[in-house]
Order: sequence, then structure tokens, then C-alpha cells
Amino acid sequence: MTAVGLSRQEKAILAAIERELRRSGSRLARRLEEFTARAEREGPQRFAAQASRRELLAVLGAVLLTSAALTLVVLLAGDTPT
Repeated sequence: MTAVGLSRQEKAILAAIERELRRSGSRLARRLEEFTARAEREGPQRFAAQASRRELLAVLGAVLLTSAALTLVVLLAGDTPT
């Protein structure tokens, strides 16, 4: 590994970052533990989108109408005169 010379300003910035990481390390670890515990409690449904009954009926209606229209197109296309 080759040593890279840093300016005084870069060294000061790195030292400040290191001090902040040392200071906030325990706080970060505690927050990660809380997040993990919450994720285990709430499970994968935590990120699931909630759909109302009205939205579900609207989607179902759209699917049924589309299916009926496509079926009609296929049936009418098959009745070509010979």
C-alpha cells in the first residue's frame, strides 16, 4: 500500500470525521438495534401497501371489462366470411 500525503486541511477533516464517528457510534448502534427489533415485530407487512375495498373493486372491474373486451374481439375476429 502506498502512503498518500494529505494536506493539513484534509487531515483536520478526517480527524473531525473520526471524532464524530467515535462519539456517535454507540447512538448509531442503538438505533440499528431498535430498527432491527421493530422489523422483527412488524414483519414484512410493514412495507406492504394498504388498498381499500373500493380500490380492489375498481381493479377487479377493470380486469373483468378488459377480459370481456378481448374475448369479444377474439370471437368476432374468428367469424370471417369464407
